[in-house]
Amino acid sequence: MKNIKMLAGAVTVSALMAFPAFAQDIFTVTGVHVDESAETAAAAREKALEIGQRKAFEEVVARLTLPEDRAGLQIPATSEITNMVRDFGLSNEKTSSVRYIADMTVRFKDDELRRFLRFRDISFAELQSKPVMIVPVYRTSGYVSLWDDPNPWRDVWSRNIATSGLVPVKAPIGDLTDIGTISAEQAENGSMERLTTLANRYGAGVAVVASADVAGPTGGESVNVTVTRYDPNSGPQVFGVQENTLPGETLNETLVRAAKSVQDQLADGWKRANLINYSTGGSLMVFIPITGLQDWAKIEDKLIGLPVVRNSRVVAMSRREVQLSLDFVGSTSQLQTALNQQNLNLSRMGELWFIQPTGSDRLQGLSIGG
Repeated sequence: MKNIKMLAGAVTVSALMAFPAFAQDIFTVTGVHVDESAETAAAAREKALEIGQRKAFEEVVARLTLPEDRAGLQIPATSEITNMVRDFGLSNEKTSSVRYIADMTVRFKDDELRRFLRFRDISFAELQSKPVMIVPVYRTSGYVSLWDDPNPWRDVWSRNIATSGLVPVKAPIGDLTDIGTISAEQAENGSMERLTTLANRYGAGVAVVASADVAGPTGGESVNVTVTRYDPNSGPQVFGVQENTLPGETLNETLVRAAKSVQDQLADGWKRANLINYSTGGSLMVFIPITGLQDWAKIEDKLIGLPVVRNSRVVAMSRREVQLSLDFVGSTSQLQTALNQQNLNLSRMGELWFIQPTGSDRLQGLSIGG
């Protein structure tokens, strides 16, 4: 078996060049491992690419939908999946005369994927939340650790975080600043100020304390995780995850499965609150206080990028404010949530709606109509 430094296929080259550094969006699936054998290397490669795209399709659908909604979904034919693929990239390629191995990155056409799900009446969410900060507390045999070693639970999160998807996850590095910010006891007691400080340090919207309690004999451990999501804008949300070590499995592998279950539940909770009903929606006339054209350009970019915004049109504009006609899908509360993820606040005063950057107070002195 030998490493391939470059493939001759033009499709692969163009696919790799098509990915900018920021292309980790919800319609892009990375790290799809393929390992296939056939009578020839070319046949093995073709088989691997087909299977890899199918795996990526299953992952992106799972990313956008709820388990119960996709339970009866039949995987479409290869040609239909291929039609939904925008492009793909390959790395870590290895080949022999009968075998092909690679890691794939597959980027899907968002419009085609939406059309596929809507035609089958499958609800989906595509609003990405701000990153959440995992605070991994580890308990075993009376030993409690957050920053001290060993903490295999923290190690798992550091290696296996989900950086894409609807709920990106961040893990603390555990340096002196982190250690001085919060202790394991303060985390489990829900010290909101300290948790918020830790989350803010990493650019996360909320902190999620995941306390893993490990008990049982070696090779037969039980991992019970209590997860508390601390959102400054609402009360704590709590759920639990339990995973048992399977025969032949290491504790580390069990912890990885537990972390994946935590991520899945965090994502499912977010999806349930942000499923978009495309048959509903509305229009709002909103006023946006601005400090100048550059400020407005930044706000406009954020609005255009929101999946719930169907259309926007500037009605009037001055140096201090913009009057905007905004068409959206879903509910007004979903629009507010979507704007919050972009650090924009939608509020109502009487019959008028306003958008301004979160934490600012630009409404004072605003003269409607410029």
